[in-house]
This record gives sequence, C-alpha cells and structure tokens, in this order.
Amino acid sequence: MRPDIKGIGGYIPSSFIDWEGHVSAVLFFRGCNFRCPFCHNGSMVMGQLPVLNEELIVEHIRSRKDFLDAVVISGGEPTLDPNRLKVLLPRFKDIGLPIKLDTNGSNPMVIEGLLSGGFVDAIAMDVKAPWEKYELLCGCIVDTNLVQESLYLLLHLDLEVEIRTTFVPALMNYDDLSIIQSYLVENVRWVIQCFRPENAMDEALRRTKEPEREVLREKFPSAIIR
Repeated sequence: MRPDIKGIGGYIPSSFIDWEGHVSAVLFFRGCNFRCPFCHNGSMVMGQLPVLNEELIVEHIRSRKDFLDAVVISGGEPTLDPNRLKVLLPRFKDIGLPIKLDTNGSNPMVIEGLLSGGFVDAIAMDVKAPWEKYELLCGCIVDTNLVQESLYLLLHLDLEVEIRTTFVPALMNYDDLSIIQSYLVENVRWVIQCFRPENAMDEALRRTKEPEREVLREKFPSAIIR
C-alpha cells in the first residue's frame, strides 16, 4: 500500500448492521494491503475517495452520543494505520462508546497492542480461504503465518469475536468452507457472507453467480449466513 493512502475515507453516522445489537457510527479507513478480487469496496481499498476531516467526525459522534452506543472501525484495513488508531480510539472511549474493529488479521502485533491497551471491545476478522488458497482469494502475496497468529489470538480471547468468510463460488467450493470451519473453535461466531458480484474489483467476477443461501444453511447449520 502506498504510504499516502491513509486517512478516513468514509463515515456512516448510524448503522444497525455493522455491529449486531448496536447503533454504531462507522468509520472506514482508506487503503488495504490485500487486493481481494471479490472486494466490493475497491474505491476505499485503492484510496480513491477523499480524506474526511477527523475532527468533524469526532465532534459529530460526540454530539450524538445519546443516540449511539458504539463505534465501528472498518476499511480498507485499519491496522495499516496504527498511529491514527491510537489517537482516535481513546477519544471515542472518552465519549463513552465501545469500539469494534474489523480487520483482515494481517497485523497481529497491532491487534495485540490495541487489545492490551483496552482500546477495542469486539473484533471481526476475515478468514478468507484455506491457507493454501489464501493468495488466490487475496489477490496478492500473503504471509499466512501472520493471519494464523491473529486467528489464534482471537480464538483464545475473552472478548466478543466474529470470524467472517465471504463465499465466492467462482473461486471456492464447499470443501474450502469445511476446511476453514476446522480452523475454528467450538461456539465461535462464524459468519459466511454471500458474495455479491455487482461491485467486485475483478470485473470478470461481476458476471458470476451469487451463492445459494439455502445450500449454505443446510451444509453449515452452525454458521450465520449473511
């Protein structure tokens, strides 16, 4: 990722879906170290959206603290900008709002630092594929040892954790999902997200079919199909 692709590129004042059970303000960090061909947020990943004013966002959230009950930090990949996280997250804590972090798990040291500092209250992490197929689903070279380190850390935390996998039928099969499931511990919240082709970064994937939700529900009854 180019060093200039940083900053907040998107802001949703209130969301009912980004942290289940919460009314959340959502901040999207620009830039990502992955190039997942199925990604629906390419403009954020590539840093094509303008940088928003952080002060205005923080003050807007502060003015709505009686309506909100959480802040979600998403992207892009927020852990690529740890200095900004270390400045912003305490400000939201001071407002009195819990924080959820969305991450691809590629920076376990940053994640561990945020956890040890008490900056986050919940984490959603993507597990994109079986380890041997990771680079296909990420569109780049990936050190899967780092992702595995993050996964191990989260699976052994006393914290609200969600593991997410986007099922892309053109790139994966049900056996791949079964392998991913084998990486997880019992009772962890695992969400299978159904790929939506219309905004995929890879234009070829825009012409492929969405997953069959009912088949997913039948094959993976313990997973949440989203």
